[in-house]
Amino acid sequence: MRWSIVLMLSATLAGASAPLITASSESELALNASLANNRDNKSFDPLTYSPIDQRLAKLETQAQQPSANIDRVRAKLVLADIYLNSRKSREAIAALDKLEAEYPALADYVLLKRAQAQTQVRDIQGATKTWQSILTNYPNSAAAAEAMFALGQNQQLLDKFPAHPRSQEVVLRLLAQAPNRVDLMAHLVTYFGEIKGIVPTLDRIVASSPSLTSDQWWAVAEAYYSNFEFGKAANAYTRATVNPITAYKYGRSLQRGKQNEAAIAAYNRVIQQFPQSPQAPRALIRITQLESPEVAIAAADRLIANYPDTAGEALLIKATLLQDKLNSPKAASDARKLLLERYGITESAGQLRWRIAQGQARGGQLSNAIATVDTLIANSPNSETAAEASFWAGKWASQSGDKAKSKKFFEFAIRQHPESYYAWRSAGSLGWQVGTFTNARYTAPAISIPSARTPLPAGSAKLQELYVLGLDRDARSQWQTELGAKRNLEPKEIFTDGVLRVAVQDNLVGIKTIESLDLIDVSNAQKAEIAKIKQHPAYMQSLYPFHYWDIISNWSKERNLSPALVIALMRQESRFEPQIRSRSGAIGLMQIMPDTGSWIADKKGVNNYNLDNPADNISFGTWYLAYTHSRYGDNSMLAVASYNAGPGAVGRWVEGRNIGDPDEFVNNIPYEETRDYVSKVLGNYWNYLRLYSPSVQQQIASLQQANNINASAK
Repeated sequence: MRWSIVLMLSATLAGASAPLITASSESELALNASLANNRDNKSFDPLTYSPIDQRLAKLETQAQQPSANIDRVRAKLVLADIYLNSRKSREAIAALDKLEAEYPALADYVLLKRAQAQTQVRDIQGATKTWQSILTNYPNSAAAAEAMFALGQNQQLLDKFPAHPRSQEVVLRLLAQAPNRVDLMAHLVTYFGEIKGIVPTLDRIVASSPSLTSDQWWAVAEAYYSNFEFGKAANAYTRATVNPITAYKYGRSLQRGKQNEAAIAAYNRVIQQFPQSPQAPRALIRITQLESPEVAIAAADRLIANYPDTAGEALLIKATLLQDKLNSPKAASDARKLLLERYGITESAGQLRWRIAQGQARGGQLSNAIATVDTLIANSPNSETAAEASFWAGKWASQSGDKAKSKKFFEFAIRQHPESYYAWRSAGSLGWQVGTFTNARYTAPAISIPSARTPLPAGSAKLQELYVLGLDRDARSQWQTELGAKRNLEPKEIFTDGVLRVAVQDNLVGIKTIESLDLIDVSNAQKAEIAKIKQHPAYMQSLYPFHYWDIISNWSKERNLSPALVIALMRQESRFEPQIRSRSGAIGLMQIMPDTGSWIADKKGVNNYNLDNPADNISFGTWYLAYTHSRYGDNSMLAVASYNAGPGAVGRWVEGRNIGDPDEFVNNIPYEETRDYVSKVLGNYWNYLRLYSPSVQQQIASLQQANNINASAK
């Protein structure tokens, strides 16, 4: 079901009019700290997504180990956190007793948990003393920000810890009382520009014509841009700090705002002012999209002459323009030939070879098409097209009766591009028990979620310790404090930020942040850094998290659905955001339309339900997914397509041309959105299996091991 974000501030401002806490207001202090500690109550372990009770026994055993054992002190702090979130305050206080002396690395957080526990039991005097101890002994710690917040030292908090989440809370409350305070608006925009519903604040601060710094204007521009307010973003970028990124984003804002002539001029300024930046060749590529064919070809020639890393892409653009726009087949052929001969290992050469192979296959020249794909994967094995090409070459080889060749292509797709949808299709073609279009509903191999965490590539030792322990809210607050208002992040910082966002269920932004590593223009050194980052265990695990796994598992069992298929569909629908709304009005985790919800409720005999509630939403969504399966003989491909486009549309497609080759059917779904949706949902499904199913992991590992042995033998 179609979805997009409705940016709203209402959830954040729900308590904005509440009185500020002051040190003298003991009852309010107790209430505030208690609610703050429990607002993200965790009944499930953030490391394993299993019921927290299952981890308690292990932690309690570890807490009894000899005092010199690091696992003992770690276990006691985690136990205290669990007890706090379960409102077992006295057990938390006992677990924390004298722990700061034993655990100096996180002594400040030991005191933080103690103060929160003391507040829960209404020991306000003890809590105040502990808060003061944090301020005295750890004045620069992010825990001190919590102490300032609890003690009502709001201005000190804003001054010393402007990026801490507690500062955001204070700013929002003050803005609710005085919406036009420029200092507060500037603070919010500078440090919390990604907050939902910030556009009215941006409009107010721009309308007031304040004396913002160039970095603050950069923050305003970025916030507008991320909210698709491209005209406003462009105006803000003109006042922002001048660098290759802001110069390029100015041009991009103009282009996305349909101001093409102005965008061309902006892109040309990027090239003139910052010719050695990664943004310069990208600006030239944008010009090829906007200018006349003749000028675009000249821009492509500039790319070929001055930016060898993008020369392959430029030659493919040039060949396409010559063929399609200028009707110059000979010149186009020469450009394609040069691309293959001089830049044959590039992504663009891979794309061209795949186009050639597809044309050969359509003409019945399967042996030539297979040979072209062979050349593609030999020269551009990491090309984005290599997985698709290899899968189809495997199908063509099978049709030609060459089973050995077919197997080789399928295995290449799995081994070289294990994250791709085509790796799943290849695995199914090889007979792996990973589900196919017709039986994914019933394919549910055992899932094992890893509990160990690897330290992240950016951030302090304190941050790493918090993250490894699974104290995710504390880790995220620590990271925000350390990051401050930094805007031009290194790849390792982008990755760390995304992982920590997902850890605290800021999934939409977190997953998008991690995925942005494939989209940013960076130097070759940073490209190598990104390739290394992608090997970090948290990279794929954060892209495919297990939020709401307990509810998903229960309802999947009830509906006779693969839980991997359900979580895959949920990931695509909502990125696990429970209150998300689509432009068409679909609601929640599985994006149920209100009318559909009413229809399901009637079928289920349910009178009271709330589609914003995860349990209700997943119950309704799994019911509907089971229903779409039943409509199409348990064919998961058609069921997933029907979930997006509706049973009526899918029924017309099937009736109009039958299914035939299911891969061809998917490629020819009339709705582009549904065509993309089917491959993404089933690709998600495959990734959950390959990342978390021991049996599937073993098959992939065996395949890679066999390839390594063969390579060594050669």
